Amino acid sequence: MRNRLRLLIYGCVCALIPCLSGCMSSSGLAADRIRVDTYAGGDNQCGMYGEPLAKPLRVMVESAVQPGLLGGEGERHPVRDTAVTFQILDESSGAVFVDSNTSTLKTTTDAGGIAQALVRLGDKPGDVRISAAVDTAAGPKTVEMRAVAGVESSNTDLEGYTGQVLEDVGIVLYDAPGHPASGVTVYFHVEGNNSSSFVKPAMAVTDESGRAKTTWTLGSDSQQYFLNAEIQDNRLNIPAERQFHARQISIEAMAINKMNMAVILIGGLALFIYGMKLMSNGLQRMADRRLKKILNAVTRNRWLAVGVGTLVTSIIQSSSATTVMVVGFVNAGLLTLAQAIGVVYGANIGTTVTAQIIAFNLDQMAYPAIAVGLILACLAKRPAWQAFGEGMLGFGLLFLGMTTMSDVLKPMRYSPEFSSWFQTFDCSPIGGVIPWRAALMSIVIGTATTMVVQSSSATVGLVMALSGQGLLSFYTAFALVLGDNIGTTITAQLAALGANRNSKRAAMAHTLFNTVGATYMYILLFLPLWNGQPVFLGFIDYITPGEVFAAVPENITRHIANAHSMFNVFNCILFTPFIGLMVKLCSRIIPMKDAPQETLFRYLEPHLLHTPSLALAQAVNEVSYMVRRAQKSIEEACELFHGGSVELEPRILEREKNIDRLQKEITSYLVGISRESLTPEEAALIPKLIHAVNDAERIGDHSEDIVKLSHIMRENEYAFTPTAKEDMRQLETLVAEQFEASINVLNGGNMEEAKRAKRNEAAITELMARISENHVARLESGECDAQTGVIFLDYVAHLERIGDHLINVAKRAKKVLQVTES
Repeated sequence: MRNRLRLLIYGCVCALIPCLSGCMSSSGLAADRIRVDTYAGGDNQCGMYGEPLAKPLRVMVESAVQPGLLGGEGERHPVRDTAVTFQILDESSGAVFVDSNTSTLKTTTDAGGIAQALVRLGDKPGDVRISAAVDTAAGPKTVEMRAVAGVESSNTDLEGYTGQVLEDVGIVLYDAPGHPASGVTVYFHVEGNNSSSFVKPAMAVTDESGRAKTTWTLGSDSQQYFLNAEIQDNRLNIPAERQFHARQISIEAMAINKMNMAVILIGGLALFIYGMKLMSNGLQRMADRRLKKILNAVTRNRWLAVGVGTLVTSIIQSSSATTVMVVGFVNAGLLTLAQAIGVVYGANIGTTVTAQIIAFNLDQMAYPAIAVGLILACLAKRPAWQAFGEGMLGFGLLFLGMTTMSDVLKPMRYSPEFSSWFQTFDCSPIGGVIPWRAALMSIVIGTATTMVVQSSSATVGLVMALSGQGLLSFYTAFALVLGDNIGTTITAQLAALGANRNSKRAAMAHTLFNTVGATYMYILLFLPLWNGQPVFLGFIDYITPGEVFAAVPENITRHIANAHSMFNVFNCILFTPFIGLMVKLCSRIIPMKDAPQETLFRYLEPHLLHTPSLALAQAVNEVSYMVRRAQKSIEEACELFHGGSVELEPRILEREKNIDRLQKEITSYLVGISRESLTPEEAALIPKLIHAVNDAERIGDHSEDIVKLSHIMRENEYAFTPTAKEDMRQLETLVAEQFEASINVLNGGNMEEAKRAKRNEAAITELMARISENHVARLESGECDAQTGVIFLDYVAHLERIGDHLINVAKRAKKVLQVTES
């Protein structure tokens, strides 16, 4: 009951996550502070006289800290439609705002809380100070920015490896347009206390071209470094009002240790994938006991199948695990192809819950979850709590990996090389139209990446980390997610390689579902029908708090998570009514062979080993099938013994070889199940099944021995008396009944079948005593000769031992019945 309640709560939370994300809206919030935009504020720009700055000055207006949906410290949200006043404080500089052509500009924040203003510099050299103010409940709040007129940086987009020496770094000064300022002293120093980064010389004087330069050695850490240039203009031949009065001018350079960052990024991704695997395995073990009941619901209708796929994947947090499991179910005959396709459709919705959880930014819970999960996994005695601990440990490692990836990617937004690489497949609209080549390239990259890592959640997590650091636009992220949905189907395809054709068709349905869905979503990217935005992306922005199309995208990780979810929801709504057509299409693509070969195994399915209760049930079915084959061999051997066609012999011997192989394979399968997490009752059942398999194999051996007796009968033309034949027929009938009783118990019959087997044992014992008496009487009367008597006794002895093996199977089958019914 506790496990059911825990799973029910977890499933409800997972299902509500997309809805709860809508509660995070920032509309109606009041301004509490103003700050320079972190990513592209335009502060400390240099430019020439009378020219606009290269970038506008940008500020962000934010609310007070809002409590988090799930508690925690909370966060500030951008405030839209708020009045911001920009003011040039140094009016004597001659600088004005481009939009107003005055020293004052009043504007309002956009949906992302951003207000911006473009400044045209005046004719006075040096600093130009600009303020931006907003009214709050506590009074006006102001931030200051600045620009520098008459100065150019001689180096832009500086980047190198850690420890690299950058030559000729510096600034260029101009007294007037086209007139370099020579003889000005400039002092250089590296910002911060990083002793591994330094400049030589620390002082330089501008030459005739107005250039002051130095040599800059980058530090040993992968990060952005700042070199400050401070101007001291003491030239006597220049009026004081025309001399440079400027604070420190900052020159930026990015140092990267690519190998180290690649190792950390791959390590973070590995942590993420391993955490996902641990969490999936733990939750799967918790849900394992209920999977058979869940599967029974699948048989009712296609929408229930979709719901089951969604629920199961939401619980075990892995669409790959669900689809592989479904392939195994189809291969084992537990699901029809139509039912399996419905479950696969639902699995695509369920897997998006991972992205929804990631979007909650629960990074601070990583270490507590790892600590608690490790304690439970190692110290808890009950398997359910061990599985819960493993799930928590995986949850913590997942977020630790996500944090690691985000941290290592954080400085990359300042890397010109890294940014230019992402520009090669940036899908942001050009002239209002998304570039089709870039969108297609992004889909291919997403597909290939997911095929390599075989985890759609890992790929989506990486995309969210890149987008959160400003390296990917929402357009590009969505195209990568489309590719991710195609790439994740490779797992099911690999799982179906050694399976039957229906399993291959289920995997093909998964591929077609995601590929066709990605195709029509790709087409929709070129239909700007939602306020000038692609119709689907515009809809996602409408239902998700924050303006993702603002100058600085707001709440982009939640937008990506919701786009991932809604894509799969729309796909299910579109495809589910046509499951029958999908079955026909997959059957046409993968047709049934004209003469399908019978496989050795009927129920053993390696993909079910991670759901041990189902794997155990399949092993029981395979044992029953093995006993049934042994029964067939005994029946044909008896027929051959009584003068049947000699064509029976090769069939009996071939079947005996297959029974021997079955013994090895079933035993190996049971050993594999024993390595999984089992209840004490299930664990105790493993050796009983192994003994039952050994008994079934020995029964097969008896068929081979009876074949040898039939050779002797034919070679010597022995004949039995009518009473001897009658005794053998009665014993054969009792053995046949014993077969049926034992097999019925293995197949899930009731306890009456086990009692019937017990009664048959007593009847065989009683009959054997009577047969022995009858045989002695025939020998004494001379009706039977000694040689024929030996053959007779050997034959009935074989049948008696078969009965003994069957009663052993029945006793163990009784235990199987008790465990499977519980």
